[in-house]
Amino acid sequence: MSEASSSRLLYRGSLSLPDSYILLDGLTFSANLLANKDLLHNPLALALESMRGRPSLRLKGTELLKNICIDPSDDVCMDIHPSATLSRVYFENMLCLSHLSPDGRTEIGVRVALGDTDGPATTEILIFGKTHSSLTTPSLTIHAARIIPATRAPRPDDPTPRKPPQHLLTRTQSIGELAANTRIKIKGDDSEVVRRAREVMLHLPNSKPRGRGKDKERGTAGFKVPTLPANKANHAPEGDVFGPVSDAKGKARAVDEGICDIEQENKSIIKKFAVRHLDAVGVSKTHPEFKELFGFVYRGTAFALRATIKRSPVSARALEMLVEAHIKLYVTPPT
Repeated sequence: MSEASSSRLLYRGSLSLPDSYILLDGLTFSANLLANKDLLHNPLALALESMRGRPSLRLKGTELLKNICIDPSDDVCMDIHPSATLSRVYFENMLCLSHLSPDGRTEIGVRVALGDTDGPATTEILIFGKTHSSLTTPSLTIHAARIIPATRAPRPDDPTPRKPPQHLLTRTQSIGELAANTRIKIKGDDSEVVRRAREVMLHLPNSKPRGRGKDKERGTAGFKVPTLPANKANHAPEGDVFGPVSDAKGKARAVDEGICDIEQENKSIIKKFAVRHLDAVGVSKTHPEFKELFGFVYRGTAFALRATIKRSPVSARALEMLVEAHIKLYVTPPT
């Protein structure tokens, strides 16, 4: 393990084996401060720091390095305590007996999950060995790196990357300088360009219709407004055996409106009598059963007069007698 002044302790604990109560203890993960000057931008260091206080991490098995993608820029090392015999034996059998890849890494690594669940938000790391040559004898150091999603190979339906137009590359300003609020300078005489633009704006074509004589002189056709179709409102209505269609419809509408007016007038009188006589027997609008009694009296009276309520006005005396008769059915007179 490196000196305390050049390394930072990230996590100290053990690995829990699947389907077993045995722990691989005595493990320490540390970050090299010389290579990681800003640990706040080191995702693996932050993930291991968040695991502090947990007694163990989940060991998920072994993995071939060629089958997964890892982020080697984390530069996190793992040390095993000399007294942790079981952990030393396990990692020696896994890493020291593994073949080395051309870049000096072991072909087999140990996969570990930093969390209790297996999901996209769970960080998984790979513990692998890497050769470290010294002046005396070559040795194998244990490193840890985050497992990252593999880069997807391009597919036929991917959009083709396009190069910017050539005229943008030949300008004096670079593409990065051509921001949304940056004006492009026009080469040449600015005053001449402004004069021509002002001339065009002041002599815009007039969209108003002009006389035929002027249009003939200029050789351009004026804007013609199409004539409206003939008004059929004055035409005689179509005949029918019962008279003109429009008259028949008008008469039917007038009859319907008259029937509705007579019915509404009769119903309005029934409502007034029902409220007045209910109040006389002690059932005012503030009474808790007023709405229910009013509904019974109103609907019963209207149903009793269903044969004549739409045809002609009903006498007030007849309406009043029916309302009183219904009230006597539902309300007991005070003793």
